[in-house]
Amino acid sequence: MRPWRLLNTSSLVPLAATGSLALATAAQAQGAPAQGAPAQAAAQPTASDIVVTGTRISGFTAPTPVTAISQAQLQEKAVHTVSELLQDIPQLRINQNVGKSSEPVGASTADLRGLGPQRTLVLLDGRRLPLTDPAGTIDTNVIPTALISNVEIVTGGASAAYGSDAVAGVVNFTLERNLEGFRGDLSYAQTKYDDFHRPAVSLAYGHGFMDDRLHVEAAFDYLRNSGQTSQASRPWGSHRTALLTNPNYTATNGQPRLIIADNSTFSQMTPGGVLGRTSGLALARLLGFPTGTGVQFGPNGQPVPFNYGTNVGGTYMTGGDGGSFEDGGNLLPILKRYTGYGRIDFDLTQDIKLFGDYLESRTETRSDLTANYDNGTLTINADNAYLPAALRSAMAAANMSSFALGRQQLEDGTAFFSTRTTMRRGAIGIEGKFGGWSWDVSGQIGSTHYRQDSTNNRIQTRFFNAVDAVINPATGQPVCRVTLQNPGSSNPDISGCVPVNLFGAGAINQAAQAYYLGNSWQSSVQREKVFYLNLKGSPFTTWAGDVSLAAGAEYRTEQTVLTSDPDSAAARWRSINAQPFSGKYNVKEVYGEVVVPLARDMAFAKNLELNGAVRYTDYSTSGGVATWKVGLNYAPVSDIRFRGTISRDIRAPNNYELFSRGNQVISQLVDRPSNVSGQVLQVTSGNPDLKPEKADTRAIGAVFQPGWLPGFRMSVDYYSIKIKDAISTVSGQNIVDFCFNGQTVYCASVVRDASGRLTRVNVVPFNAQSQKTSGIDFEAMYRFPLRTFGEGTMTFRVLANYVAELKTIANGATNDYVGLAGVSPPPLGVPQWRFNAEARYQIGRAKLGVTYSFIDGGKYDTRFNVTTLDIDNNNIPSRGYVDLDASYKLTGNFDIYGRIDNLFNVAPPIAPNAIVQPQIANSPFYDTRGMFWTLGVRARF
Repeated sequence: MRPWRLLNTSSLVPLAATGSLALATAAQAQGAPAQGAPAQAAAQPTASDIVVTGTRISGFTAPTPVTAISQAQLQEKAVHTVSELLQDIPQLRINQNVGKSSEPVGASTADLRGLGPQRTLVLLDGRRLPLTDPAGTIDTNVIPTALISNVEIVTGGASAAYGSDAVAGVVNFTLERNLEGFRGDLSYAQTKYDDFHRPAVSLAYGHGFMDDRLHVEAAFDYLRNSGQTSQASRPWGSHRTALLTNPNYTATNGQPRLIIADNSTFSQMTPGGVLGRTSGLALARLLGFPTGTGVQFGPNGQPVPFNYGTNVGGTYMTGGDGGSFEDGGNLLPILKRYTGYGRIDFDLTQDIKLFGDYLESRTETRSDLTANYDNGTLTINADNAYLPAALRSAMAAANMSSFALGRQQLEDGTAFFSTRTTMRRGAIGIEGKFGGWSWDVSGQIGSTHYRQDSTNNRIQTRFFNAVDAVINPATGQPVCRVTLQNPGSSNPDISGCVPVNLFGAGAINQAAQAYYLGNSWQSSVQREKVFYLNLKGSPFTTWAGDVSLAAGAEYRTEQTVLTSDPDSAAARWRSINAQPFSGKYNVKEVYGEVVVPLARDMAFAKNLELNGAVRYTDYSTSGGVATWKVGLNYAPVSDIRFRGTISRDIRAPNNYELFSRGNQVISQLVDRPSNVSGQVLQVTSGNPDLKPEKADTRAIGAVFQPGWLPGFRMSVDYYSIKIKDAISTVSGQNIVDFCFNGQTVYCASVVRDASGRLTRVNVVPFNAQSQKTSGIDFEAMYRFPLRTFGEGTMTFRVLANYVAELKTIANGATNDYVGLAGVSPPPLGVPQWRFNAEARYQIGRAKLGVTYSFIDGGKYDTRFNVTTLDIDNNNIPSRGYVDLDASYKLTGNFDIYGRIDNLFNVAPPIAPNAIVQPQIANSPFYDTRGMFWTLGVRARF
């Protein structure tokens, strides 16, 4: 008998351990006692269990709300990525970048309460995971799904118990540690559109040796999806919907400032090139083109009329001859993931055990990028070598020395954005017990190598040199002006310049492309070292029972080193230009937690317990800070329990927020004073002056479990989180808008040229005055026998979240993001209502399930002023999705299963973001994939 092997937490009765409804369902499905059965009939966790239950002390019901997903539910959902597993939890937002920004492509981060992934602490078996990208987040895809026993989500501040960064809560993935034999899962999935093909394999093996003193486990996961990079493949995404600026808008004429419209095309870009509107209208008349048309260039490079549509703005118009990138907007990236995990446990004695584990995960992603383009920003001089003669004559007649040109450079070919992330974490430790106490000492080393590549990027200096082509008087051939003016130069930008012809689709030759195109890259290493010391036990007993104590210490170092190619370091590329930086800090923490029973089986209280925790954290970058938590459980009778907590939680800025030297992209921003959109350089960098943020969290609720209704349990909890000195990053568009609306703290980040034109926005994290959120969580489950078709059982479960507020307050101005369903600046908006209801029926070897998920609608932008008609339609409708799943046990060793997500192929609400290649359905909450089916088989030996 191995006393130290941890219990499979999916077989626990959670009402005594974690309060989780999900685990209750799993426990009863596996033959554990039904709710209301004697507690001694169920297996209970030992003091050494590594389980997050809202507390570090095992064996009591924590006052902190906990939502959990069991291994059985993971199988019912037929998922092979953690992001799919967690997407039905209303308190969580899963963010996945589809590849149209400089963020890690394909990464899925857990974000509790919409407060940002950096404020959600992600643990594996109760220990930290290394950061998986230089921005300081964790891609949940690195978790080995083959061995996940359960997932527990502490939906409230937990810094005192679990450490810094747990401002919004904790997500802990518990792996099985008692597996005997082999387990395998093979599945295939795809959409109804015959794309996003996803084969997946999960294998796990465990065995005990030496009379079970030595136990070994190993697991391997493989997943691949073919990706889907064309939103036009969906009926809802094929209408070229875009966000347009209304050229007729004034503050007093009653017309909307912005318009969402179909059949949108570029007003200043085509594959062959088009003149800026002012120059185009003037020169079109001299060329004899119809009144009201502009000038574009046909396949042979000759000027032809350009027909304008309606609602002509700086980027888009409705109809007309303009080009578009919209059809290629991404839905999901291509992704491959390999994960390997191994663990060894060895009992030195009856009371002392050695353990070690190793996790390695490699994720590869690929997504296409928007092709190189210039939105009416290229200057073409009258002496350009390739300028058609008719246009040159018209320019001379108009006394025009130059004009602006816009163009989609399709000749440059498809650009790809790819990432490769390799995360490794190894840990060793020893744990033991003496008397009624248990202890453990462990250390772990983690590292993540992150590589990001962008192909067919453009070196701006070289491209502009090539565009400025003139005739060499000595040869009569085109030459770059810079080469002609600097003969004999050894600078390859000058001596190697190849002139480029921009007039007409397909006009750019390969020699010119070889001169100005290239591949940019960045590579980073994130290193983490953590050492743990923990002690648990009962120092004494009161009249109401044992007092439980947990105490410990933690030392952690975090280091990030980022390098990039020389051209990026010199900011020569058209986009991204990651700047090298390095940063390092260490954290020292000590903590203590106690549970004090105050009353038990008395006239006024069936149970009354006080729970308290305190932690002192010392950051090398910002000094020391104390966090604490106080919680209370009160059960006047067996059927109902009241719970409440208050806590102080912290998060200090990470290496990227502090030390990043910059990353730049070209964004399409609307300048509020002129209501004209255009290309604007957006530079994101760190801020070494950031200080830690502090959060005050309050939660109060009740758990109802009536003895007269066995199998039923319900909980309702109110929460409030207020963050002081919140570390905030505001998008470039919001910075411009907020400055225009009088929030002067943002105006220092807005840069204009001498003419007042918006040229650059600096995006820098800062300490806002405060950020706050509050709302209500609801959870209910009812499980009962249903013998209509035989000896079956029925289970109903509901999870719901109502968000009353999600606000950022800075410089006296308040912005509320509840119901912000269209745009996606940080912080992202959250629906006001979100719930997930499921019904499951099990009879004999068969299991059937149906799930309905509701996601509330809201506003395209809650900050738009309705009275000034910021947008023609600011309403985003809600959506509901139905999923079906079924499984059947063929034999004792084999199961077959299937699942259909989004059974009725419900389309997402249309909400385009304001970029040149917009995501038409921009909110991360709504499904863009469409109906998705999965078939698989599981084996156990």
